[in-house]
Amino acid sequence: MLYAISEAAEEIKASRTALIDNASRMYDKAAAGHDFSFAERAAGRRTQVRAAWRAVHAMNEIVVRSGGNAMRIDNPIQRFWRDAHVGLAHAIHVPGAVYHVSALTDLDIEPPQGPMRSMI
Repeated sequence: MLYAISEAAEEIKASRTALIDNASRMYDKAAAGHDFSFAERAAGRRTQVRAAWRAVHAMNEIVVRSGGNAMRIDNPIQRFWRDAHVGLAHAIHVPGAVYHVSALTDLDIEPPQGPMRSMI
């Protein structure tokens, strides 16, 4: 169990670092009055989506080792677990289109117009 706690802590820390670095770079660029390219926006969204999924996956590793009592309504672990999974269900964290468009952009292929671009 201690192994899983350490591994999860490091995954969550790495996710947080990636997310803060991404937001800081974008904030600094915006504060300087620069516009963002579509490729920069796509890469930023990819980082944001991956950080969320990576952190929730790390939390899942702890929950599966916590036994059935972790899911009791009076245990804070179940609330954190439930809130994190509901957060992943939000449209901003759905990886499919974001990853697809980001990969196309990285390959210098213009993503199609319409819904696929809408979450970038």
